[in-house]
Amino acid sequence: MKRIVFVLCTACISLGALAQPKSFQGLQGNPKIESLTSVLYNLGAHPQVSYYYDGKLHKTVSVNFARTNDFQPTPLTGDSKRDATNLKLDSLRKIQVLRQDSIYNVLRSTCLSLTDGALESYVWESHRGGVDSIRYAIAIGTYQNGDSLMTYQRQREVFYYNAPELLSFRYDSYPYNDERQGRPKGFGSFRYEYTPDSVSRPKRDIRLFNKEGYKQKLLPLLNQKGITSRQFYVYHDSTYTIDNTVDNSKKDFAYRVITVDPKILKSETWGTVYTLHSREQAYSLLAQMQAATWDFLDENPYMRFTFNQFHEFRDRRLSEFFENLDYKRIPEFYRVYLHCYGEEYNIIIVEGTGNMMIPMEWAIIKSWKNGKVTYDKQAAKAMTPLEARSRTSEFTMTETRSFEPIDE
Repeated sequence: MKRIVFVLCTACISLGALAQPKSFQGLQGNPKIESLTSVLYNLGAHPQVSYYYDGKLHKTVSVNFARTNDFQPTPLTGDSKRDATNLKLDSLRKIQVLRQDSIYNVLRSTCLSLTDGALESYVWESHRGGVDSIRYAIAIGTYQNGDSLMTYQRQREVFYYNAPELLSFRYDSYPYNDERQGRPKGFGSFRYEYTPDSVSRPKRDIRLFNKEGYKQKLLPLLNQKGITSRQFYVYHDSTYTIDNTVDNSKKDFAYRVITVDPKILKSETWGTVYTLHSREQAYSLLAQMQAATWDFLDENPYMRFTFNQFHEFRDRRLSEFFENLDYKRIPEFYRVYLHCYGEEYNIIIVEGTGNMMIPMEWAIIKSWKNGKVTYDKQAAKAMTPLEARSRTSEFTMTETRSFEPIDE
């Protein structure tokens, strides 16, 4: 397996190196992680590569993965048509199992290869009676200003802090495995964080998000021919209580971010949905948006932000592309999401104050005001509210946040 991985790594172009401006080249991180990221993309693992600034720059690479039970060919039935169908399905299942095993193996082998030159590492594995549990933690490098590595242990897990490179890898067998074909065998996660500087910029020197500057970068791209747009508006105040206990089929919101300290009693969200119906144009636009975002960050240093550079259009999921992190100092928010359903590709931009809220039926809603819904007549002709919900129901989330006022 290691030999195969090596060939793949050397054949792949480093995705991160192609797009970053010069001022961010120091965030490339470990070359083995760069190669790993390329291999994971080729295997269809959808690694999330993120950059964020909270007083110092960070790069993270994370991926969740699953494994299914080992491939077993379907027994012949004697029915030629049925056996031919089973043969095709078996071929797909075999490819899936091999791909999942490759993702698991390349993650595990990369981690093990990095323990040799690590400042400190922790490796624990248990393989007993068909039950696998794995825990890796790796710290690489030291800071020049004298910061010392911090280590915490909880049962069979170790956590490191204060090192330029930190890695974690964990895997557990699925406890309810019935060993049937295609059933879950185990789940795992991998995370890499690169923070080249341990010294944070003073809070007073961190700049506020230049929203108008970012809009000037994005709007010309989003207003190209072949892209349609529509708006929605959400208003909520303390006179209306949102029921967050109902199931997804009845929830009002796909995504909520609630202010808790200090609590904002009045919230407004303005959303714009840009829609494309060409995969080629959608991915071309995504590449243009990535380049424009790097240019913007290069021109506007020392702002708090999160940028998920390699997000793909995930079916029915609201994938966060960009977020300002000013909410740690002021109540305003600005976020950009990617979404697709079939051959429909969407860019959703939401901005406002207080609680950020994206309705479940954002695809057809014109406004949501304290529970009163008004639908966009034109958009509602194409789908029912139930169909609009089904396009978003793959992903719902509620977060809480607090912020420290800028003058403190």
